[in-house]
Amino acid sequence: MARRSTPIRVALAGAGMISHYHLIGWRNAGAGRAKVVAVYDLDRQRAEARAREFGIPKVYDRPEAMLDQEKLDALDVASPRETHAFWVEAAAARGIDVLCQKPMTPTLSESETLARKVAGKIRLMVHENWRFRPWYREIKKWIEAGEIGDITACEMALLSSGLLPDANGKRPALVRQPFMAEEPRMLIAETLIHHIDTVRWLVGPLRVVSARAARTVPEIKGESLATILMETAAGVPVTVMGTMAAPGFPSRTGDRLDLIGRTASVTLAATDLHLLGPKPRHQSYDHDAGYQASFDGVIAHFVDCLATGAPFETDPADNLETLRLVEHAYWAAGIHGPTVRQ
Repeated sequence: MARRSTPIRVALAGAGMISHYHLIGWRNAGAGRAKVVAVYDLDRQRAEARAREFGIPKVYDRPEAMLDQEKLDALDVASPRETHAFWVEAAAARGIDVLCQKPMTPTLSESETLARKVAGKIRLMVHENWRFRPWYREIKKWIEAGEIGDITACEMALLSSGLLPDANGKRPALVRQPFMAEEPRMLIAETLIHHIDTVRWLVGPLRVVSARAARTVPEIKGESLATILMETAAGVPVTVMGTMAAPGFPSRTGDRLDLIGRTASVTLAATDLHLLGPKPRHQSYDHDAGYQASFDGVIAHFVDCLATGAPFETDPADNLETLRLVEHAYWAAGIHGPTVRQ
């Protein structure tokens, strides 16, 4: 399929904190490939601020007005998860392709329904950007090149103090993303979903064996600590654990990953990556640059696939596998509804 001679016309739904990284990603995609022509937010002033910041010509506070008045090729959904299905279905009704922030919807069943509704009508990609971080792309290259050999174990962890009061009495994670305080399913569904998706992408299909989760911070409704034990089809153990209430740790930390193979091992501590074994090597990355690069990578992949017709790496079918693991983790932890044990 030949590439377009004109840039695709894109609108952004949602002008909150994360939209800043989306818009830098669209800008980095190149003016000849994509152009953000409109931005929506229920808070019009917030949309206007993003429009001024990035030179976006149109601002809307009514969804239908933006979708009907702009001749769009694609919609980037960066709004709260409760609104994702609305935006995707509204775009599908108008033949507009969609890049939708994770998760597709708040629950697995809703996501399955949405995927069925829009199948064949538009192209839908889920914005699951964690695996697009440059250090994980490098690990994937090592795996595919056979440098690690058969994987025998994998552990991934996130340790943060973001939900604990800082020196000023503020909880940094809630300052950055206030909605976290009200999420009945918080750590696994909002944050560890990224880690689950990443290890699934690295080691292959997984199933949940057991899980534990607890609410250790009374100021939030959901769980702030979780450990999930999974296994591959070959029975290889894969553990994902995390807490956002770890005293002494920074409020925003990098991941810890230990991936053991029969030929070599991989360790990642934040952005410090090591390949251990016969051909050792070491790479360090800048966290902020890598964080933005993950958004850039998602958006560039979306644009490339629209142009060529190639399949999306994180299409609905792929993302549903991650959402199933999230759902199964909650069930294994004994959390079948909004109540989390303390």
